[in-house]
Amino acid sequence: MPPEATVASSRDNPELRPSARVLLIDDSDRALLFHVGLPQQTDTRLWLTPGGGLDEGETHEDAALRELYEETGLRGVKLGACIWTRRHIWQWEERWIESDERFYLLRAPAFEVVAAAPDEWEMQYVHGHRWWSLAEIVAAEGTETFVPRRLPELLPPILAGEIPAKPIDVGA
Repeated sequence: MPPEATVASSRDNPELRPSARVLLIDDSDRALLFHVGLPQQTDTRLWLTPGGGLDEGETHEDAALRELYEETGLRGVKLGACIWTRRHIWQWEERWIESDERFYLLRAPAFEVVAAAPDEWEMQYVHGHRWWSLAEIVAAEGTETFVPRRLPELLPPILAGEIPAKPIDVGA
């Protein structure tokens, strides 16, 4: 969901948006990613994990679980460790946002993704979802854009069970 406007922003003075994302891996080691197009980038779409901004007073963990339910219908799960962090400045229409993201690991059996509470933004800019294997992600590198951008390199240790003791900064 897009961030709510707070003050005028610019690339040099973006709005801060704390966010929580979930790296959801199924029992076949596939990652669930959403295909998203941003309004100012009609020719560019991204594949990214479920997640979004924190609501007022919400923890990162609570936001991750809420977003996971809203976007996939999955509930009653326990998040794993926070494995990655990322700060990224991006433009939403006329506004500039600095996302301060935490990525949580969640392993779950494969399921049919059905958005439980899609909002207007998601209905307009989310163009689908897909369970991706590591081989498919690697093969699509260069033709598809993944978030984080280093996903093909970051995913193998996670799939091998190598969970970092503290979150890794994954860059853009």
